[in-house]
Amino acid sequence: MNNPREFAADLVDQYLGARLDAANSPAGLRETVVDLVTDALAAGHVETLMTAQLDALAHPSRTQYPDAYLAAEAAAEDALQQAAAGLRVAFAQAGHLAPAETFERNAGARLRDDPRAALRAELARVPRPLTRPEALAWSLDPAPWFSNSRQEQLPWPPSGLASVAGLRALTGGATALSHVENGPHAGWVQVGLIEQHHTPARRHPDQPARHVRIALGLEAVNDDPPPGTLPLAQAPWQMWTRPLRRLAPGLTKAETAAEHIRTKNQALVALTDAGTTLMVDTPHRDSGLGLPLYVLAPAASVVATLGLEPTADICGFSLSDAAGEALICRQWHGHLVHDGNYDPLLPAIAGADLLIRPDLFTRLCDTIGPSRCRTGISVRHMPATHDAAPDSGD
Repeated sequence: MNNPREFAADLVDQYLGARLDAANSPAGLRETVVDLVTDALAAGHVETLMTAQLDALAHPSRTQYPDAYLAAEAAAEDALQQAAAGLRVAFAQAGHLAPAETFERNAGARLRDDPRAALRAELARVPRPLTRPEALAWSLDPAPWFSNSRQEQLPWPPSGLASVAGLRALTGGATALSHVENGPHAGWVQVGLIEQHHTPARRHPDQPARHVRIALGLEAVNDDPPPGTLPLAQAPWQMWTRPLRRLAPGLTKAETAAEHIRTKNQALVALTDAGTTLMVDTPHRDSGLGLPLYVLAPAASVVATLGLEPTADICGFSLSDAAGEALICRQWHGHLVHDGNYDPLLPAIAGADLLIRPDLFTRLCDTIGPSRCRTGISVRHMPATHDAAPDSGD
């Protein structure tokens, strides 16, 4: 570590940047946090904590780092808590006085981390499902990478990708969607799917990073969507936790929402802002403890048309109606690989899908109209040095 302060500044930007931005970057707070992290690095506190965590999480004869250790995150978070504790005093010294309780409450609300999305994502996590349309069956094999034990080069791009790489929709409309074959949601329809295969670059032998992203979503359209776009809209992740009347008061009547679905071109599945993926017009969260890469949700018009509400009690991402659970988002990741740095193992595959109860799927398709139902698709691959940002929806 040639420059501890530069490294500390990178840690603060990576782990705390979005929260500091959301708090309007109080004067001097970031600089103080960086100073405290620098001190923790210089004193060896971070190295000591990392060693203890690695000893607890990995085998003594380890050749790779485990997939979870939090020394860097802990140092940054501890520094933020220390610095923020003196924020009111610093403001007072500058002549800005405020009621203590109100100031502390407001500052805490702006700076605190919100674990709710990560907790729900963990509750929604399942073993990687096999559910996907036949045209995407090739994607069940992970994108190839070099392992430490098998130095052989596998074909790139993956076999089968070329057959869908130029498509914006699958033939057959809504009939192209896949149905869950077994488990508690057998018979449910997969109306949305997004999955990334990412393998890091290797030094020996030389290999660039590789990236495959598939996205699938039910759309209601009259005309062909623009090529190169995602078949997904955008939505806040609170679609899963707050009644629609609080999130979109203007779209709560079922009749109005149904008319919107019948007449307007739109993606009926949305990529939310809960994941770590870069979204248009939202802050990029490069890291977040437990945050998944993607979280899908239904469009607001679907929620209103079907009369859905957040499922009560402890659950993952789930909406219900009078008949019970109606629509869920599942999460998965796996195939851990190492990028050769000091970071934890990375999941080579991460994804999410959106499932709807069969009777509600039929009702939704009837609302859209047979001629306007489309199974939108986007498949991309690239050798790259960083993940590509998804396109905006239609």
